[in-house]
Order: sequence, then C-alpha cells, then structure tokens
Amino acid sequence: MQLYAVIIPPPEVVRGALEAAGGLCPPAPAAPEEPRPGLLGRLLARRQPEPPPAPVVAVLPAAPEAVFVRLAKFGNVTADDAEGLAAALDAVAGTWPAPVLRVSRVRVAEAHPFDVTAQLDGDVDALRDIYRNVNEVARLQRFFLDRRSFRSELPLGSLDLEDGASLPDGLAGRELPHQGARWSPSHVTLLRTSFTAGKSFAEVARVELAHGVEESGALTGA
Repeated sequence: MQLYAVIIPPPEVVRGALEAAGGLCPPAPAAPEEPRPGLLGRLLARRQPEPPPAPVVAVLPAAPEAVFVRLAKFGNVTADDAEGLAAALDAVAGTWPAPVLRVSRVRVAEAHPFDVTAQLDGDVDALRDIYRNVNEVARLQRFFLDRRSFRSELPLGSLDLEDGASLPDGLAGRELPHQGARWSPSHVTLLRTSFTAGKSFAEVARVELAHGVEESGALTGA
C-alpha cells in the first residue's frame, strides 16, 4: 500500500474555503434577450421557465478525504511497516507543538490542471517543523521518502471548464482573501491509498501532538 502522513482540517474550515473559492470564478453569462412573445408564448414560458445558464468555469471540489496538508509520502509499504512507523512517531510526536492555523486566501494555480488551493497562515513554522520531524523519524525507520517541496496549503479541487471553453482571462493565478476560522490539529494521521475505484484514502493510525493554552478557541482537526 502507499502510505501518507497528513494533517486533516476540520470540515468547517474546508466548507468555508470552498465557498470562498467559488468567488474565484466569473459568474455565468447573462441569457440573451429574446423578443417579447405573444400571449400563448408568455403562458408557456410561465409553465416552463428557462433554466439559468451554466457557468463557463466552476470549481470541481476534491473528494473530502483528499483535503489535507501532506507531510510525507512513502513508497509501497506493508501493514507491519506502517504499524512500526506509527509506533515510532507515537514515541516522539507528543513533544511536537500543535500549530494554530487559519486559511488566509484561496488561489488558482497558474498552469493546467489549474488546481484550487487554500493557503494557510498562522503557526506555519511549527507546521513545517512537524513536516521535518515526520520525515526524520521515517528516515530512521528506513522508509523511502518522496521529498517534494512542503506547502502550507489545502488542496480544494480544480477548475472545471465547459467542453471546448478556454480559461477566462485573469483567472490563472488569481487569489482572493479569506479569513477562515482558527483551527489546530490534535494529531498527525497516517493514510493508505486505494486505487480500486478511483483514488481514495483510509486511516491507518493517529499520532497525538502536544497541546497548549494558545489553542483556546481554535477548532480541532478531524
């Protein structure tokens, strides 16, 4: 199985970010005006209202289980390997401070497939420390590491274009501010990937983080 170490945000944080991301896309074009129909036409129009025009582009949300901060991606591992990694992380993660985070803006990528992400603000340095610590523990356990650049963001989805439509001008790379709720993860989650019916994730283990008084009033990660 493929194994990931991730931090999962509260559902409320994801819902708020997705609502804000909807504002990245231009509204649907106005329906063209048609000549005023006769009496019969007006009666038929009342019975069969025209549906609103579909937008040229919209945000296609990611599967809920795929919205997370990725800390590490490992190669193919066995269940015993995953259990050993969870135990090694559990032995030390209780000393890692849990960051308090919030979404500060939503953004469209500049290139295809035009991913839509929620950019995180707050204790990003503490989040980056957890990323480094997870990778170091995994290295000591002789795990293969996919060392891609760490990003303090949540993948929300991608842009969905009408067939044959081109991306509206100014949409690639567009950002909008969004002051989301404060939230703090209570743990790091190990997820396994399944490709039996599309890509999906299932929880393998949870590793608790340290917590402090600075988290008072913050939502708790899932």
